[in-house]
This record gives sequence, C-alpha cells and structure tokens, in this order.
Amino acid sequence: MKVENLELETFLAKNNISADEWNSSDIEWQTLRDIGIDHQSKVEQRKETAELFARIIQRCSKVHSVRWRVKDPEHLMEKIVRKTINDANSFNSDYVGINKDNYHEIITDLVGIRALHLFKDDCLEIDSYLCGIWNTKEKPTYYVRDGDETKDELEQFDVKPHPAGYRSLHYVFESQPLNQIVYTEVQVRTIFEEGWSEIDHKIRYPNFSDNPQISYFLRIFNRLAGSADEMGSFVKELVNEFESTARDLEAVKKENEAFKKENDKNIAEIDRLFNELDSSNGKHQSQADLVKDLKAEVEKLKAQTQNSADKPHVIRFSTGSGKTTTSAQLVKLLAQYQIDAEAEQKPKRPTVKPKSVKKA
Repeated sequence: MKVENLELETFLAKNNISADEWNSSDIEWQTLRDIGIDHQSKVEQRKETAELFARIIQRCSKVHSVRWRVKDPEHLMEKIVRKTINDANSFNSDYVGINKDNYHEIITDLVGIRALHLFKDDCLEIDSYLCGIWNTKEKPTYYVRDGDETKDELEQFDVKPHPAGYRSLHYVFESQPLNQIVYTEVQVRTIFEEGWSEIDHKIRYPNFSDNPQISYFLRIFNRLAGSADEMGSFVKELVNEFESTARDLEAVKKENEAFKKENDKNIAEIDRLFNELDSSNGKHQSQADLVKDLKAEVEKLKAQTQNSADKPHVIRFSTGSGKTTTSAQLVKLLAQYQIDAEAEQKPKRPTVKPKSVKKA
C-alpha cells in the first residue's frame, strides 16, 4: 500500500501500536506520513546505493556472501513511533524533532547490508577492507555475548554486550550518490550467527517477544550457534597446523637429501685417500693398523647412509680424544694423515759434523 493512502488507524493496527503508545509518542501523524512518503519515493534510488555497496563488499576475499535491503516505508514509520514514545525502553532522544527534511541524517539503517563470513577471525580483515573504502559516521560497534573474551585487536571498536546475545560488527558508512547524504548500516557476522538471528527474529516477532519459554530455548540455540563458530575456528587452526607441519617435513626431507649428497661425496673422497694410502710404500705396522681401523669405520658409515637417508649420520672414530667425527672431518683427518705419512717416508739427510782443525 502507498503511504499516501494509509490511514492512522490502519497503520497502528498493522504494526501493533496501541492507542496509549501513540498518544505518548512525540510525533504527529502528518509528519510521520510525510517521512514515509518521502522515503517511499526514494526507495529505488536507495536500492542502487545498496547494490553498489554489496558489489564492492563482495570483492573482499574473506566475505562469503552479501545480503542487502532498503527499509520498508511502514517499518520506518513504526520505528520512528517507538523511538519517540516517552519513558519507553525504546525511546531515543535523537529522534525528537525528526521530520521529512532530516530523517535521513538521524536514521542510519535506511540502507542495510549484511556481509557474512565463515570464520570468526575473518572479521578483522573485512574491517580493514571496509574502512579503507568508506568513511564511518561513528566508531564501529562490536557486539559480543556476555562472557566473551575481548582481545587487544578489538580496541578500534566500541565493544558492547548485545541484549539478544549475538556477535556482530556494526558500521555506519556515509555516502552521497546524488544530492543527499545517505547513511548505510553494514553488519558483519558469521554464517552461523546470521542463521541464528534470522530464526530468532522470525520466531520472536511479533507475538512471542516476551514469552519466557521461547526465550529460554532460543538462548540454548544461541549457545549452539556460538559453539559452532568456535568449532569452525578450531578446525581452521587445525588445518593450518597440519599444513605447517607438512612444510616443515618437506624442508627436513630436502635438507637430508642435501646431506646424503654431501655424505656420498665425502665417502668417495675417503675411498680415494685409502687407495693412495694402500699404494704407498714403506708403511709401518702401526700405520697399517690405523688404515684398517679407518676402513672399518667408513664401511659402517656407508651402511648407515644406505639404510636411512632420513637423518644425518656420524661415525665415531677413536682419535684419543673421544670426540665424534663426521665424514667431512674424517676426510680432513685422512688427508692430514697422508701428509704426515709421506713426510715420514722421505729419507732423512745425514747430519754432517764439522771437521776439527788441528793446531799447527
């Protein structure tokens, strides 16, 4: 129905507003009707604003899906009435003096957007994305449940417990697509929170908002939705941990492959040195025994390398100090041994004593 054809009695009946509530409100019917007519005439224009916001928000990688709506004219009129009822819980002094010319500056949800995401922590990246595009009219509000722990990274929000018990981020963004400033309310929440809030609203209104039994079971449902969010975040962290472990294992595998390659190179060098030692002449028995021991240790090293390439191997060679010697160190040791052996094999120059000179 067009607002211009709407009668006061019909409006009150359709929106469950009693005569006492109407009489206690600070709004005249003609003023309220003018607001409704003006908004109805701008619905299509405001739909274009909503569609623009939705398209831009959907580009954020952390946003799963976007919903939008432009406030229904009669719902707008009902909201104004309830916000202007003196001494009511819903009374808001900002609405005093509202009229056709200023209602779009007072009411911030004429255009409403809901950005839904999968995991709780996604909201922080979405926050950076949104605030990098639009100016906020006021500090964003982060609604939490009673008992929720608030983190340090939420300091940029006005954190409040929500009376209905759901978690949601609320923004009011300012834009001016044509000749008039339009405020758009953007709500950011998880899919589980969206599902619960939709069911909660559908069941409560208009007839069961104060029913204690309905409220009790909806609170249980609320906790289940919250637990589902927590489980989703846990599974996400679990997957991240598995992926991190897999990367670490791959790095260790590559490191061990590089070690095996280096170890094989060192073993080849050890074999070369042994061949040179075997071909040398004039070795003492102690040298032969040492070479024999070295060969035995190298054979152990080869066996270890062939049996497992998953971890570095070392050999223990008795050098008198009890230190552990790797294959690379063994190469150096053998090389030095070869130098020492060759030095020992060189013939020593005889010592020549100076002749004594006899005195005449």
